[in-house]
This record gives sequence, C-alpha cells and structure tokens, in this order.
Amino acid sequence: MEFQTLLESRRSVRAFDGSKSVTEDQIRQLVDAGIQAPSWKNAQTARYYCVLDEAKRADFLKNCLPEFNAKSADGQMTF
Repeated sequence: MEFQTLLESRRSVRAFDGSKSVTEDQIRQLVDAGIQAPSWKNAQTARYYCVLDEAKRADFLKNCLPEFNAKSADGQMTF
C-alpha cells in the first residue's frame, strides 16, 4: 500500500456492531500492532485489556477501571 493511500484511507470508528465477533488470534494481532505503534516521545505506557468471558468483563469494568473509563468502555468490548 502506498503511504498516501494509507493516509487517505485512515478512519476512526465511533460506532460498534455488537453482533460481530473477533477471534483470540485477531486480538493478539491487534495488540502486537499496538505495541509497535509509536507514542509521543515514547513516553506513554500502553495498557491492553482483553477479557473474553462476559462475567469477568463485567467484573473487570467494575473493579479494575476508573469510573469514567468503565462507563465509556461498557458495551464497547463485546467479542
């Protein structure tokens, strides 16, 4: 892919289709790609959370994320 084409086709998805699912292998590929992505001055610590079990996901949102993050993540992490 040409660099200009890559830039022109970049997009941000703000609506998610909960009926679609991804595989564990696809999640691993996404995390691997995220690890390779640069951050500003390489100063940001990246955190990746992947919970495939629905009950554990609800527990994670409640007990492991700050309240604002949990509210914005609720309903967005269906795999």
